[in-house]
Amino acid sequence: MENPYYRDNLEQILAFTQGRHLLTNADVRRFTGILDARTVKRRYPMSPDGTISAATLARSMCPQK
Repeated sequence: MENPYYRDNLEQILAFTQGRHLLTNADVRRFTGILDARTVKRRYPMSPDGTISAATLARSMCPQK
């Protein structure tokens, strides 16, 4: 079952990135307001090359049940 916040998060991320679906660590920091790149890597499932898909970021931002 899809989390009710997923679509809202995805919509906001895509608006912020002007439709880009692959975000860098810097993109995530700008979007979330997190200042430290290490915090982003710890908090979100970044790929080894330092990127994350918009869909994965949106899913990761949803509260866990």
